[in-house]
Amino acid sequence: MEKLTIAVTGANSGIGLRAAQLLAAGGHRVLALCRDPRRGADAVATMERGELVVVDLADPASVEAAAAAVAARTDRVDVLINNAAVFDQTAREAVITPAGHELFWATNHLGPFRLTALLSPLLAAAPHPRVINVASKGLLTMPRIRIRFGELDRPDWYTPTRAYYHAKLAQIMFTFTLAERGGGRLDAVCVRVPSVRLDPGRVRALPPLLRALYAPKNRLALPAERLGETYARLARGEGPAAGYLDEKLRPVRAPAHAYDPAARERLWNLSEQAAGDPSWAW
Repeated sequence: MEKLTIAVTGANSGIGLRAAQLLAAGGHRVLALCRDPRRGADAVATMERGELVVVDLADPASVEAAAAAVAARTDRVDVLINNAAVFDQTAREAVITPAGHELFWATNHLGPFRLTALLSPLLAAAPHPRVINVASKGLLTMPRIRIRFGELDRPDWYTPTRAYYHAKLAQIMFTFTLAERGGGRLDAVCVRVPSVRLDPGRVRALPPLLRALYAPKNRLALPAERLGETYARLARGEGPAAGYLDEKLRPVRAPAHAYDPAARERLWNLSEQAAGDPSWAW
């Protein structure tokens, strides 16, 4: 099997770490894009062919520097897994980044959007490039969710849950549009991830009350190892070339708003503007 160069965001814990370890163990070159240098270095030390690239997806300058660092190390990226996300349920008030964007929106959508654009020339240089984005099975409880155009960075409607699922809907829509723009030259899929069992370190870091409330859910959640294998299978080229998939790589329906062409075009244009109008290879 051909050895691939695979970039994975959030590769220092959870699903991202397991996927990166599996892919590195398979002989692939893994670029682990992590926000925390220490935790990232610890994670890379567990990989056979891992390399650390530090990136804060909420910071446009950090995303640009990370993309430049990747370009300095390789002439192609075969797979980009936009796995990293923030979902801090203790963040009861909206945090606005120095760039002026609500933190969940900046980290979970704008950052991956900008990173994908900046890496698109390296992806285009690969024979069979693939972008893997991540959404959440929790969207099943919100079939009528829509992008809140004009309110994206306003704190008055914010809750952690609303902000998280709003950004995840955007990632589905981004995936659909990216696949269309690729015109068959790029695989673009979005994985619907169910509840994932937290690593012990992350559980210990929770406030005591939240830790107690989360314990039953954590016991029922899927192990990160199982979902890491899902990512790894997709990275190796298994499964459909486009669409919205469950953890078993079966096509599933997204919220209705994701299929609205006008809404997807508006989101793309808005995201490009917020990301600094990056150039795309497609």
